Amino acid sequence: MREFCTIIIIFVSLAFISCKTTNQLQDTEKIEEETVAEIEIAPPVIEIEIKEEEPEAPKLTPEEEEAIRWAGILKESESMTTEQRKFYLLKKTRDYEVVGEDLDYKIMVNDDTKEVIIQFEESDSEEDWRNNYLFLPWPLKLDNKIVWTTYGYAKVYKSANNIPIDEFFKQIELHPDYKIVIWGWSIGSAMAKITARHFEIRTKKQKKIDELTTWGDVKCWYNPFYSVKKSCKKIREYVTPNDVVTWCIPVCRRDVKCVVGDKFGFRNKDREHYHCYYEEYDYSKYEAE
Repeated sequence: MREFCTIIIIFVSLAFISCKTTNQLQDTEKIEEETVAEIEIAPPVIEIEIKEEEPEAPKLTPEEEEAIRWAGILKESESMTTEQRKFYLLKKTRDYEVVGEDLDYKIMVNDDTKEVIIQFEESDSEEDWRNNYLFLPWPLKLDNKIVWTTYGYAKVYKSANNIPIDEFFKQIELHPDYKIVIWGWSIGSAMAKITARHFEIRTKKQKKIDELTTWGDVKCWYNPFYSVKKSCKKIREYVTPNDVVTWCIPVCRRDVKCVVGDKFGFRNKDREHYHCYYEEYDYSKYEAE
């Protein structure tokens, strides 16, 4: 009987120990699961570097951008001679008025030099080039007189309905003591010379043009017996022998011929360069006069 009781006590003890061990294991697993759950649920820590925003630079207006561009152009031209600089500024001008069949002009009043200037842009479109080659003789009525020029140049000038010359005269009347200056390049040289002839007719030769200067000058007159030189205090029509644009109309004539640049050479192939870079030539011969 004693032995039976001993066996029962041992069995109960073993059962108690087994139960306790099982509870401990369950508690351990529960702790591990909770730990894992905490690790999985915990949000990641992200470090964010906050930078101070730099203020945006104020946007420039088109007028301000043009003023900055023009200041750079004036700076670039400081080392040029007078004639080089005039051409360079004409070439870099953008804000032309456009009238008629692509006639580009600009009127300026220079209070520093006391000049009223009208200038005409170069051939800058297919229409301009077509008109350059329409060289049939054609009458052009300027107020009450007829002058003979080419069909292309007569067509362009007439299409402007006298707007450029009328505006030019308005500024001349507002500045009676200022010099009268006319500039042109390429097809603009023809427009400049026709404007000079128109000025002469309108003023009945009672007032002279102080300066008529053209670059890449094209021929535009058919009358061999007349020259606008009589109405100009100073006239310059610049050509370089390698500029083929100035050869466009061999049957016409120009008032004067001021040669600059290199002599003609068959090896000089880049003819367009010679027409577009008149600021590179030596004008000392004409500037000294």
